[in-house]
Amino acid sequence: MTKMILNTGAGVDDTQLVFLGHSDVTALPDRPGIFVLLGKQDGSWSRPLYFGYADSSMRDQLPYDPGFAQAIRQGPVGFASAYLPGGQDPMALIAELAAHYDAPVNAKAAALAEIDEARHAIQAQAHARRLAAQ
Repeated sequence: MTKMILNTGAGVDDTQLVFLGHSDVTALPDRPGIFVLLGKQDGSWSRPLYFGYADSSMRDQLPYDPGFAQAIRQGPVGFASAYLPGGQDPMALIAELAAHYDAPVNAKAAALAEIDEARHAIQAQAHARRLAAQ
């Protein structure tokens, strides 16, 4: 089982997480935690494609995570998992990891969420104008 240390940033105070590599999705732990789907870079599974969080079982939840299918579309993937450090917000930690490693699947999901949020704001403004015009 390979180990890799991933950081939430380049600073001294940034969080470091120890991820353990797994042979396939069925080898992921049956516990909550943070996972990363990895793409090949320089012949090894070292390029983070997607970071996610499972609140019960990584093994059971990962195949149904929306980022799983997106990462698979980028080619073969490797799997690694880490315990969530006590007192940490998993979604904030994932956002920091994804930004630091420029994880493309997380970046795409964030961009789509921003577009959706902007679309809703525009629709709300248009609706308000229609009501004011009546």
